[in-house]
Amino acid sequence: ANKMGRLDEFLSLANQDDFVLTDAFPYKDRPFLPKPIGFPKFDQVDLNKDVKEVRRQAKLAKKLQFIPLENFDHYVNGDLFEDEEHAVTNIVTKNQPHVDGALYQVATTRFLDDTALYVLASESPLLDEMMISLQFSGIGGKRSSGYGRFELTIKEVPENLESRLTRSYQGDVMTLTTSLPTGDDLPRAMDQGSYLVIKSSGFAFSTVSNQNYRKQDLFKFTAGSTFFETFAGQIVDVRPLDFPHAVFNYAKP
Repeated sequence: ANKMGRLDEFLSLANQDDFVLTDAFPYKDRPFLPKPIGFPKFDQVDLNKDVKEVRRQAKLAKKLQFIPLENFDHYVNGDLFEDEEHAVTNIVTKNQPHVDGALYQVATTRFLDDTALYVLASESPLLDEMMISLQFSGIGGKRSSGYGRFELTIKEVPENLESRLTRSYQGDVMTLTTSLPTGDDLPRAMDQGSYLVIKSSGFAFSTVSNQNYRKQDLFKFTAGSTFFETFAGQIVDVRPLDFPHAVFNYAKP
């Protein structure tokens, strides 16, 4: 947005209460959702099930990362199934020039030909324009080597997924974005929710600076965290010290 000269316009759009932009999740013939943290409730013992079977299912649930949309309710209710492979991680070792004899690992993720990633987003001409531009410039690291580029396809949200989406609800809810509550929402979410916390960090890239600076660390709830009510979230400026412009981290669920 900043490169296009439309940062303020996009920030105003993203701060609107009805704006939505989720994390990216696997898509293979149908959408997958993140595993809901805290579900199934294995601490609620079913006397009709063998203890060994309960432990087996708990271990299986721990290995899963994403759930097919059509199986989501079955999973929440304790009917488990084997995970499917969506990507292959290739580990390569290289010599590190600054430390004699040392090795470090570089991880790259290669997606299978019949798989993709999807995000859910509000319908917006500005966002469409930015995503179209982004597919050519790429995302993530090593973009100068051709990594991070993608082919964009814009589709309608499937009805069986759209009907489950909400921005305001009292009851069990799951986040689809790494997010961070504000004010009184934060301690309430920490007390009542089931969640994992992830550190968002990395380097800031800018066309107006020849150097890369490390962004401020920001700790957020991962996508798939579950709570008893929704919260608004926030957009945080994580620019490095003395960086020439703002660097925003989207943390709205």
